[in-house]
Amino acid sequence: MTKQAGNVGAFDPSELVSAAAKAGDPPYFHRQPPTVTFDFDQGLPDAATYPADLLVRLAAETVMEPYALEYSSRGEYMDLSYGNRGLREELAAYLSRRDGRPQDPDGIMIVHGSAHGLSLLAKAYLEAGDAVFVEAATFPFGIRYFEATGATVIPVALDSDGMQMDDLRKCILMAREEGLRPKLVYVIATHQLPTGAVLSLARRKELLAMAEEFDLIVHEDNVYREHGPGHEIPTLLSMDKSGRVFQTDSFAKTVAPAMRIGWVAGTPEAIMPLSKVRQDLGASMWLQRIMAKYLAEGHHEQHISELRAIYAEKRKAANQALRDYCSPEITFDEPVGGWYYWLKLSEDVDWPEVQAECMRRGIAMRPGEMFSNDPDQKPHMRLAVGHVEPEVIVEGIRTLGEAIRQVGSRSRA
Repeated sequence: MTKQAGNVGAFDPSELVSAAAKAGDPPYFHRQPPTVTFDFDQGLPDAATYPADLLVRLAAETVMEPYALEYSSRGEYMDLSYGNRGLREELAAYLSRRDGRPQDPDGIMIVHGSAHGLSLLAKAYLEAGDAVFVEAATFPFGIRYFEATGATVIPVALDSDGMQMDDLRKCILMAREEGLRPKLVYVIATHQLPTGAVLSLARRKELLAMAEEFDLIVHEDNVYREHGPGHEIPTLLSMDKSGRVFQTDSFAKTVAPAMRIGWVAGTPEAIMPLSKVRQDLGASMWLQRIMAKYLAEGHHEQHISELRAIYAEKRKAANQALRDYCSPEITFDEPVGGWYYWLKLSEDVDWPEVQAECMRRGIAMRPGEMFSNDPDQKPHMRLAVGHVEPEVIVEGIRTLGEAIRQVGSRSRA
């Protein structure tokens, strides 16, 4: 008998989804407290730094230009894979000034934020049997993209000077012994996520030498570089002599997250395979034209210099508050730049209970295990201060210290 429309049961998609969806991890972004008073969770820029008035002007001017609202300029079909030619030329000029070496516009691909570039690089270069080496705590989506290709992800120890090269060598040799092909090193070299570490110049040189020795690709995630001291150390891309380095970057962390305009830079030969696995028909051409004009008028470098002073003030407030209110239960390496604090938690404290108490007090932070696939990683929390005002940073950290002491007093009772 045919079911009447009113009797049809609720659709259950669980039996129809793909094997990849069934095997996938649960959603990354976790539940925040019902009322967030102190939001140290997401890694966001300070909203007060968004150049809204400037973007409004640029948008109004750009929308009237020929082809601004089409898929690409007439005849420029390469734009659908590589991005707007004008923006790629402006970025190439910017990178050439920054790095002191020429960057070919055809060695740049415009993407939907740096994470999109990371996923394209994984698709273009990785497969089952490959080994990828990452910092022991790192960008979680990077791990997901790499593992989705069938590659094996291997964590490498890091400290305040970044990825440890002696441990990287051990991991490479171990991967070989296990029948894997060492293929790629993924490193957030400057103001690392989540630790804030800066890969030292000596280690950068050693990493590039090791890449030559073992025939590796190096992926330099560069989105946090401009947020403080450490930017004066040469990028891996600028030091590359053989075309092994890819660099991803984005306007999301320097202009505004909603732009979702990023790029992958390398040599034209290295970037070309990404176009073979790309199927999205490109990022917003209008937004790309806006950012091309933004760069052409010289706003980017000036804006970056202003950001550094703002985030330095926030770090100063967080450094002092953590020492005043959370020591000795929390220890940390003081970051020289960026937004993040990688808080090492004392093993004498009941941290699950502290997290529950933080939720009751409206404190949102991100658990350290969300950044690592290393089972030996010690308990940590990541505290993000980029979008928080200095006085709120101090009050929130003071409240965190109170939560720690309250849990401690209950446990001793």
